[in-house]
Amino acid sequence: MIGKLSLGVASMALAMTPMAAFGASFSYNLRLTVAVHCTVQHQGTGYGALNGDALSLGTFREYCNAPQGYELVVNYAPGSLRGARIYAGNAEIVLDGSGRAILSREEGPRIQERTISMVPGANGFDTNRLDLNIIPS
Repeated sequence: MIGKLSLGVASMALAMTPMAAFGASFSYNLRLTVAVHCTVQHQGTGYGALNGDALSLGTFREYCNAPQGYELVVNYAPGSLRGARIYAGNAEIVLDGSGRAILSREEGPRIQERTISMVPGANGFDTNRLDLNIIPS
C-alpha cells in the first residue's frame, strides 16, 4: 500500500510541475525484487522396464529461478538402495546408501523436464522412499 501511495504522490507532483522545470527529459528508477522459487514435480507415466534392468519412474519437471543456480538432490532411506543407479535425462548417479545424493547442479535459473529411471542395487529396491528436492545456490 505504501508503494502505491508514494507512486500516486509522485505522479501528482509531476502533473503539477511545469515541463520546463524538467528540461528536455526525465526518467524514473524502478527496482523490483523477485523472490527465489524452486519446485520439482514428479509425474508417473506407468512403471515398467526400459532397457534391461532399468525401471521407468516416469518424468519430473523442475523449475528454479535462483540466479546462481541450484542442486537437484535425491533423498532416500539411509542404509538402503546401495549400488542402485538413477538416470535422469543425461545425468547418472550411483547411490552409496548414505540417504542423500546430488543428482545434478545447474549454474543458473532453469525450467526443464526429464525422464527418470532406476536400476536396483544388489539388495533390489529395499525402500519405498525416494524424494527429489531442489536447493537454490
